[in-house]
Amino acid sequence: MRRWRMEPRSCPKERNFDDFWAQSSLRMTAFADRPMQLPKDAPRPYDTFEARYVMNYLEQYLDDHIYQGISMRDRVCLNHEVVGVKKTDKGRWLLHIGGDKHQTLECSKLAVASGLSSLPNMPTFPRDDHWRAPVMHHRDFGSRYKSILAADSPYTHVTVLGGGKSAADMVYAAIKARKKQVNWLVRENGEGPGIFMNPAASGRYRSATEKGATQNATSLNPSAFHPMLQWAQALHQSNSEKELLESKLLATDRQFKDWANYKHRENSLECFRELEPSATVFWNNGPIGLIQHDDFWDTVSQNVNVYRSDPVGTTEKSIILRDGRQITTDVLLCGTGWLSHYPFLSIQQAQQLGLPHDEMDETAEEVQLWRGLEDVAAAKILSDFPILANPPPSSKPVSNGGLTPARLYQGISSLNDQSIVFLGRAKVSNHFRTADAQAVWATAYWDGHILLPSLEQMQCEVAYLNTFSRLRYPTRGLDGLNFHADLIWYTDRLLTDAGLSSHRKGWWEDWDEPCFADDLKDCKDEYLAKYGEK
Repeated sequence: MRRWRMEPRSCPKERNFDDFWAQSSLRMTAFADRPMQLPKDAPRPYDTFEARYVMNYLEQYLDDHIYQGISMRDRVCLNHEVVGVKKTDKGRWLLHIGGDKHQTLECSKLAVASGLSSLPNMPTFPRDDHWRAPVMHHRDFGSRYKSILAADSPYTHVTVLGGGKSAADMVYAAIKARKKQVNWLVRENGEGPGIFMNPAASGRYRSATEKGATQNATSLNPSAFHPMLQWAQALHQSNSEKELLESKLLATDRQFKDWANYKHRENSLECFRELEPSATVFWNNGPIGLIQHDDFWDTVSQNVNVYRSDPVGTTEKSIILRDGRQITTDVLLCGTGWLSHYPFLSIQQAQQLGLPHDEMDETAEEVQLWRGLEDVAAAKILSDFPILANPPPSSKPVSNGGLTPARLYQGISSLNDQSIVFLGRAKVSNHFRTADAQAVWATAYWDGHILLPSLEQMQCEVAYLNTFSRLRYPTRGLDGLNFHADLIWYTDRLLTDAGLSSHRKGWWEDWDEPCFADDLKDCKDEYLAKYGEK
């Protein structure tokens, strides 16, 4: 059997392809200090847009931001891979850069901001020695999709592996290419098919993502960062109102399933019903994505062969499934997500800094400490929100590999080393707003303007967040930093920690208005007015 080989890494521009669209509305997509502008003729269904405009925005952002005469672009080293990081005896960080010319960078403070979409999670099932079909991740699809999907290409049988939005985008692109037999393979041992949302909204909201990013829409969602309103807390505490609570929390799922009409869609193939998810928005136990193309469901239901099984091997030209079926495949496209570890940090460094590590590597004292804190946190959380004690069977953990959660204060800073922060590590539903808020918090943290509690109190708070993440999101929260439904209150907590309040709009507007990008536009000036320049 041959080992898997990754396709060459693409540059950011090459991640884009036709039919790849942004998930949030335009008003929610940008950094706070620079709005995103689209060409007048750019299509904007439900105020969303093609993902390539995000790349254009980031390119312009690098050139527009100049500090001490040097632009951000000139401060970025592209195509440099950090292969190792070391802390010196003098407290300095050394970054070792790989490549033909080995380089070393030195700094006093280190912000690890590589995020959660750098290392593709590739399938590991064995291949036959004669298998020749290309295997590529969604990351690299943009650089080769035109040649792969060309009408005269040799890739006539296209198989897409994965159940989430990235897989759905590649499936749709392959169908639209014509003259392709498209197969959609969703594993049984994974999270299953994604929850695909109708983007339509009404009233003041331009899309479903806007409506969902309000205090009103999230008022019944348990939060780790803000106390629930009294009426909502009473509903969670009432045994007699349990069915009403569950009905309200799961209403969104029923709406989107009815929209897709998996079981009774007219002219659909029999296998289309295999795409109906068991995951729910509330439990966040599967991928979630927005479907902007009005013809998506008719196109997929009538033209795609859907398989729900696990790939276990290949022949020369087919993928073998656990149930014995085979899928003829000329190219395998993987929408299989990302790995969340940092390969440039050693196992010892990960443990020291509070990143996920093998539970067996902890001392008996450490195990006792964290288990005790987590037990106390679990009792509190389940007392406040009894619904979290009984997740549905579909919320089973997929795997955490026996690792601890990430024990980072506010999802950012190490408890053992104040010279390093991890940005973009927490899972939140809007990355732009989260990036802005985390950058403000990290700046205030290093400037000495965050009032830190004692180490013991920080450990209690970290254990609470880790436990909340695990109980609130049993499938996707084992790493301890899943704050998916806490976009509003997580970013508010970070800015409040930094002593800022200009992002708030007033009681009524805060209640009904979405999290717009420009909500945070005055935070920089407020920060400088409060603390001065350093």
